[in-house]
Amino acid sequence: MQNKEPEIIENSNNGKIIELRINSAPLCYLNTDSATSSDYLFFLESVISALASDKASLDREAKENNKTVTHTYEAFATIKDPTNL
Repeated sequence: MQNKEPEIIENSNNGKIIELRINSAPLCYLNTDSATSSDYLFFLESVISALASDKASLDREAKENNKTVTHTYEAFATIKDPTNL
């Protein structure tokens, strides 16, 4: 999985522009000077969707801790891997 860290850029009106890039391609951005609560929520939704889209990396990390992301429980992100109990 490539670097997915947000880039923070100063802008001239004392706000910040937070941009998420994947493989150098912009995915979403947020201008904090003019953003509303819905802008923040949609930005967070985009970030979470991007991070969650790489199921293989997420499951590999979970397996390193004897957990899995492959299960039917919607309330939990990871559970103890039932095959390794």
